[in-house]
Amino acid sequence: MPRVLPTSVYILLIFILIVMNVSVYRTILAPRVPEIQVLDVGEKGSAILVRSPSGATILIDTGSDASILRALGTALLPWQRRIDVVILTGTKKASVGGLPDVLRRYTVGQQITITESKHLAFGEGSAIDILLSPNATTTVRMSGK
Repeated sequence: MPRVLPTSVYILLIFILIVMNVSVYRTILAPRVPEIQVLDVGEKGSAILVRSPSGATILIDTGSDASILRALGTALLPWQRRIDVVILTGTKKASVGGLPDVLRRYTVGQQITITESKHLAFGEGSAIDILLSPNATTTVRMSGK
């Protein structure tokens, strides 16, 4: 004769399945928004990773050395080896020192050097503004959906 489980076990199982189902649908159906992440590349450099709603990956500056690879390895999925755009905001080592390492490890679709503030539209109603100031600081501002 088959063993019968208590009703509370069945109720718990149904509850777990409902919660899992809701979380999967929220992940799949959630509206995509641009994401921005400041990467830790040490004290003498900076790097910012932007993901557009369509999934494009944009790297702003590469830090001063190979520590960018560790930061990208943490920020990106382990199998992701493509960066769509690398934007360099200057020619000093703090901005471009890690570029050779990035180019060796990742496939880079496009490389852009900017010398003044720039507005970049993603085409999905979202955009980022890269603001360069005279004291060599870079500010990234996101807007849109």
